Amino acid sequence: MRWSHIHRNRSGNRRKNSMDGEQAGGLAAQKGKHDVAAYDRIPSNLTDRAATGPVMSDQMVAMRDGTLLATDVYLPSGDGTFPTVLTRMPYGKTEPYCFMPVIADHWVRQGYAAVVQDVRGKWASEGEFEPNLAANEVPDAYDTIDWIAGQDWSDGKVGMWGESYFGFTSYAGAVSGHPALVCVAPGDISLDRYKATMRHGCLQLNTVGTWAISMTDQTYQDLSGLDYWHLPMADMAQAAGAPSSYFDELMNNPLPSTFWEEHSLLEGYDSITIPVLHWGGWYDNYLGPTIADWRHMAANNAQSGNQHLLIGPGDHENTPDLNHRAGILPMADGTGAARWDAYVAFFDRYLMGLDNGFGAEGPIRYYTLGNDTWCDAEAWPPAGTTMTPVYLRSGGKANTAAGGGALSWQAPKNDEAADSFDYDPTDPITETLELDCWALAGGMGDRQPIEARADVLVYTSEPFPDGLNLTGPITAHLHFASSAVDTDVTVALVDVFEDGRANLVQDGILRCRYRNGLDRSELMEPDVVYELEIDVWSTSYVLKPRHRLRVEISSSNFNRYDRNLNTGEPMGQGKTPVVATQTLFHDADRPSCIMLPIHET
Repeated sequence: MRWSHIHRNRSGNRRKNSMDGEQAGGLAAQKGKHDVAAYDRIPSNLTDRAATGPVMSDQMVAMRDGTLLATDVYLPSGDGTFPTVLTRMPYGKTEPYCFMPVIADHWVRQGYAAVVQDVRGKWASEGEFEPNLAANEVPDAYDTIDWIAGQDWSDGKVGMWGESYFGFTSYAGAVSGHPALVCVAPGDISLDRYKATMRHGCLQLNTVGTWAISMTDQTYQDLSGLDYWHLPMADMAQAAGAPSSYFDELMNNPLPSTFWEEHSLLEGYDSITIPVLHWGGWYDNYLGPTIADWRHMAANNAQSGNQHLLIGPGDHENTPDLNHRAGILPMADGTGAARWDAYVAFFDRYLMGLDNGFGAEGPIRYYTLGNDTWCDAEAWPPAGTTMTPVYLRSGGKANTAAGGGALSWQAPKNDEAADSFDYDPTDPITETLELDCWALAGGMGDRQPIEARADVLVYTSEPFPDGLNLTGPITAHLHFASSAVDTDVTVALVDVFEDGRANLVQDGILRCRYRNGLDRSELMEPDVVYELEIDVWSTSYVLKPRHRLRVEISSSNFNRYDRNLNTGEPMGQGKTPVVATQTLFHDADRPSCIMLPIHET
């Protein structure tokens, strides 16, 4: 970290004094990715089945209220009718960021018509954009599908594909119930926008929070004045000269509410019965909700077996497909082609009607980091996984990686000194401040600088002579007390290489006022010990022989998430941070452990 550029302002809030430092790097990364397309042709192992044909640009498709949405149509060459893959998006149907002409070319070469549309109020489309408003996205999807089904080049069958927001619009199409829509493949997204925005009460500030500010414009708002350190956080957008009513609503709705119901597709959990390919990546910021959506719909869907789950090695931007690493862990080439070929196989089965055996090995396909293999499974966690506790142990001095923290398969049997640290919200962990967390796997690095901080408790195992396969969900069970009435607890699971470098496997966070559920806010009593359960989501990750496993416990991950100021004030309203003394207990009566998914093949 380049602390030389940092000073404290009058409120005691640590921040940058120039745009040459960490914060500027993160904002520049988010802006820069919009300038250059990631691909000039989609990676694939498939042979072309059709030649590209005519492109009909800026077809203005009328919605039921008369609003016209700009729509591009890409067709294979030759006569005949074609099944169609539809994408509805807010990022510009011909802009380089999402390279939709390249993606459309990929569908066309596989024999599909491709339709790409700017959603209401964005880019070349008319109307007013309100992010994730179901009252717009559901009927607009229905009307667009209806238009496609009536075209002379359409065979009357439509599928939808999309990632992130255009995954949400794919779900919206499914919720609309149009009979011509036969399947959807939404990725890196959830029907529940609350759980995709707030991770157990913490705002995903670097990603969704920033997005909420940038999107309130026909294209994008200028974020050059944005200061993530600004307090109160609720005024951050306004202070940057980039006002956002949507960001204001995030601040006003820290718990599930009518706002979130209107900006989600919750009815889809039970109403969607068509085939769905839910897809994501191990480092995507929506991973937990993506798996939860699949799990619910697979259990409740009317047709058993048509809910599929594909989890690759990447993040929201799928950066490992391009740089072939997840953090500092090298990865094999070919992951991008495997993903794109899976999308085609899904559509071939359900949209084109080919008997290609898609899903025959199980509804789940996932990538295992560390041994670079794709695996199939019938359930999550897969057969062969045993949930096993590993206990956090120390003699009371687990601060930093040089301290005495250890991981043990044995639970403590006696009194054991607790570990403590001071969390200062003006000096949080700031690794992600210089990153674009949509591209987390491509940006995160060696965690040794984090593990050298005194406000990080570190517990490390002995080396595993034969390595260790972790495949499945991860949960932390901690006995924890704070001097504050509210604070955050973070957990990171880390792979320690033989040379000491440390790579993130998975992590989690909990805002303690929501420790008993997201239906209520309950402040803590200072210095009272609480038993906390923290969802660390899931992984499939193999530690190499002689690597060690490590757990980090702290209270911040800024600006991936907003800071907890330790004051118990409503979200975004605090101005004056206070230091909290945090204590982790791990004795016989109050053991703290991580439930690990140990997998045997």
